[in-house]
Amino acid sequence: MSYIKTFFLSTFILLVLFVGLIWSIDPYNRLGNNVFNFETKAVAQSRENKFYQLESSQKKYSAFILGSSAAHRYPTQVVNELTGYITYNYAVQHSTPMDYLAQTKHIINRFQPKLILMQLDFAGFDQNYKVDNRLFNSPLKKYLREQKATKVLFNNDLFTLDALRDSLRVIFVNLFGKARHIYLEDGNYIYEERKKTDHIKIKQSTDPNYDFAYDRLDIIRDIIDLCNEKNIKLIIFTSPLSLNHLKIILDNPKLKAQHDIFITELQKLSSSFFNFQTEDISKYSNYLYFHNSSHPTQELSEIVLRKILIK
Repeated sequence: MSYIKTFFLSTFILLVLFVGLIWSIDPYNRLGNNVFNFETKAVAQSRENKFYQLESSQKKYSAFILGSSAAHRYPTQVVNELTGYITYNYAVQHSTPMDYLAQTKHIINRFQPKLILMQLDFAGFDQNYKVDNRLFNSPLKKYLREQKATKVLFNNDLFTLDALRDSLRVIFVNLFGKARHIYLEDGNYIYEERKKTDHIKIKQSTDPNYDFAYDRLDIIRDIIDLCNEKNIKLIIFTSPLSLNHLKIILDNPKLKAQHDIFITELQKLSSSFFNFQTEDISKYSNYLYFHNSSHPTQELSEIVLRKILIK
């Protein structure tokens, strides 16, 4: 019996220590914590990195790519080649339309944009998909509507082995190493080699309790109005999903109904709308075109850009 008590007590103490370490370091900057005053976080803080990259840039960007991490790999040189516009990729992780509104206001305040390409995720219009607290802790917060950060003591994403690993990485980078910069010039993402595989891993599988967020559709309307006011061409398109991911949605009657709303409402909003969440994606559903089911490779991203920009 004493062995069992010791085991559970030791396990509890280790759990508390690990949770406390993750909370104090906050590797994803979800809570705004930095108990040890580390100079940098080892994981990408795209909102801060890209905001300040734009603020300090001497380039006169005319075109911008907005979207979630699924839009990271859209190469800006392709947009430049097809349009003649110097282009910046402003994609950030775990984003929602609120991010895009703040970014659009930042872009208009800092530059004279001619073109915005905005990729929208089905997941980002789910009421259960919360606005990332990192937005409210970033410099973009000054461009938000009258909305405040959700008061969060702890975030579920932090209660994982990945969060523990990344917390240890933060410690190592600040004490012994250098931060790995994954964002290159013009907001481009590093090129990643891929291993041949016959199966595309499902990533960020769609919530079975999906509830379409009509208020986020109103935010897209605000962006459209801003672009019309400033004479900016806005092209809206959906993020490609691999066929095995898309079928999870289409084979579920409730999810399919919600997805139909998502596509139909966007079609109503804009004549410059392109939908890549169709079963036509089957010919691209392999390792050459998808890192995982919701993150296309640079090769597929380039194909998407050419489809929406070449008339």
